[in-house]
Formats: sequence, structure tokens, C-alpha cells
Amino acid sequence: MNYALMILITMIGISSSIRIQGVAVKGKLICGGKPWRNAKIKLYDIDTNPGDPDDLLDEKFSDKDGEFQLDGTTRELTPIDPVLYIYHDCNDGIRPCQKKITIVIPKKFIHTGTPSEWMDLGVMNLELIYPDQDRSCYH
Repeated sequence: MNYALMILITMIGISSSIRIQGVAVKGKLICGGKPWRNAKIKLYDIDTNPGDPDDLLDEKFSDKDGEFQLDGTTRELTPIDPVLYIYHDCNDGIRPCQKKITIVIPKKFIHTGTPSEWMDLGVMNLELIYPDQDRSCYH
């Protein structure tokens, strides 16, 4: 009986230390000076531990004005590692797959359930080549 009680107390302690964490990101996408609609945008928590898959926090498409807002949370023991992916075909012709922009979200934008501060990317011109830009067929 004491073993069961010790396990229960340990489990309660571990579960109470797992906290809700999230990020909120917004911005506007343009291509050729015009709003870029229907770009797929995904917000992830990247998990580096083997066997622990990355957590999708939120996923949306840019609207008719090229604007987007993503806000998502997950439960983690350690601080999350938020990353934003933007998939698009701006100035891409008929090339296969889509361009993929990766943006690492600074830790200062991590919130505990309700966003206290949104990371505002401002207006992003998709005609530019961004650091860590590549191509993706699977998203």
C-alpha cells in the first residue's frame, strides 16, 4: 500500500509541473506588392527528444488581405521551442512543391495560456529569399 501511495504522490508532482505554454504570432504576406492569400502557415513546438514528436500548436491560411493570426498551446515540462513555417508559391512558376520559410520564435513571446504579447512579423515580402528557406512537398 505504501508503494502505491508513493507512486501516486510522484505522479501528482510530475503532472503539476507540466505547464501550459504557447505563443501567438501575426503578420501579413505580400507578393508583387499585393496581398498573398492562401499561404499555409503552421506553428509548432519543436521537440528534440527522440520519440517525442513535434507538437502542432496552430495552423491556418493567410486571408484575402494576406493577413494571419496563429495562437496555440501545449503542455510541456521544459520551455517550448516555437517555430513558424510559411508555405507559399510566390514567384514560383510551375515548380513542384512549395517554398518553405522557417522562423524561430523568440522565447520572450512564450505565454502561459493567454497571450500577453503577440509576435508581430509585420509585412513579409515573399519575393525575398529568407534564411533557412527551402522547399517542401509534405506539409
